[in-house]
Amino acid sequence: MPHAAGDYLERLLDAGNLRRRQRLELSGGAAMKCDAIALRSAAAVLAMLTSIPRLAADDPVPDALKALTLNGQVVTPDAVHRVDLEGPIYEVRLRNGDTFYSDAQGRHMIVGTLFDNAPGGLIDVTERNDRQDRLDQLNALADGATVVYPARGDGIGEIAVFTDPTCPFCERLHQDIDRLTAAGITVRYVPYPRGGSDSPAAGQWARVLCADDARQAMATAFGGGALNDMPTQHCQEAVIEGFWLGQRFGIQGTPTIVLPDGEMGEGYVPARQLIQAIKRARQ
Repeated sequence: MPHAAGDYLERLLDAGNLRRRQRLELSGGAAMKCDAIALRSAAAVLAMLTSIPRLAADDPVPDALKALTLNGQVVTPDAVHRVDLEGPIYEVRLRNGDTFYSDAQGRHMIVGTLFDNAPGGLIDVTERNDRQDRLDQLNALADGATVVYPARGDGIGEIAVFTDPTCPFCERLHQDIDRLTAAGITVRYVPYPRGGSDSPAAGQWARVLCADDARQAMATAFGGGALNDMPTQHCQEAVIEGFWLGQRFGIQGTPTIVLPDGEMGEGYVPARQLIQAIKRARQ
């Protein structure tokens, strides 16, 4: 039986069901994190929006919209109105990570998630592009701007972890480093001082990056030990770069993990579950 478009469509497109959330689909991760300051806002985008006027009410309704099939379910719209929006439509990404869609003139804009109603089911195009954007941005980081723990044996993938040496859940994840690398996972720590780029944690991160042995310095920082290396401007700038990259990604706490396919999740995840998630990401 066909469904009315209202509540059913809302359930169908619910972020917790079809849209891939920016959170690993693993138990426990979301709660086991250290909250960070929030600087990112979509207000700049919302202020740019203009309403899209409807055209004449008697415009013919395309046959494809009279009864939509979404994920194998028939949806009957309550109403269909043509709007003054001409293609092609462009995806626009701002430096703070916000995304919206615009016509070529920049007059009509849409904020939200773009889905491809493909024959095999709905595909979240916005999240797919977000994932690729994360990977591109992470690959652009210089080697000296992160602390890398190489995989041992046959590698199964690389994860990036936005971490803070003052975060107890980050320290808990750090205790799993040997288990993760033994499973073939390369772990790349990206600086993300929760209190901001001028916080004490940012200073610790800069000392870690400037140390002769960054991995040992990272362990010292997590253990609460003193780091005596004086950070150079280059190391301080690397910390700032990591922090603002996290802001661009919309990170709200640490640790935040980016899987090999670009999926992102916040919070500590036990090593066994994390290894399984990385293996799924390769499929």
